[in-house]
Amino acid sequence: MMGVAVAENELLSAIIKRLTHALAETFAEQLRRHGITLAQWGVLRHLWEHEGRSQVELQTLLRVEAATITGLLQRLERYGLIYRQADEHDKRMQRVFLTNEGRALAPKVRHLAEDINLQAFGDFSPEEHHQLRHLLTRALHNLTTLGEAH
Repeated sequence: MMGVAVAENELLSAIIKRLTHALAETFAEQLRRHGITLAQWGVLRHLWEHEGRSQVELQTLLRVEAATITGLLQRLERYGLIYRQADEHDKRMQRVFLTNEGRALAPKVRHLAEDINLQAFGDFSPEEHHQLRHLLTRALHNLTTLGEAH
């Protein structure tokens, strides 16, 4: 392989970390061309799937702190991509909606993650793709169930 040096004894976790970083950096660079960050894309992606989510729902889905989601939403609001509105049944709850500009951004960026995956994994055979998915899922399962076994 050209361009990437991986030592024979490099830990798999280190290689996965490097891959994850490269994927995220490539994606973030593409998103910057459309004026949004990776974190902001996360919010928008959930709203493109289901508008009107509460601020707390978005916080839970994105696994971020309350202050983080508040800042993300403030910036997206300032950019004219979303607006917040009090829930009609519980005025303490803020629902988040897309503006026309926020909706118009979806077709411009939705394909980017798929394109980057194709760039990274496009030359894998279907069998290799399936095997990699299976092995990574198994490793993730091993770590997430580690605490449950004890």
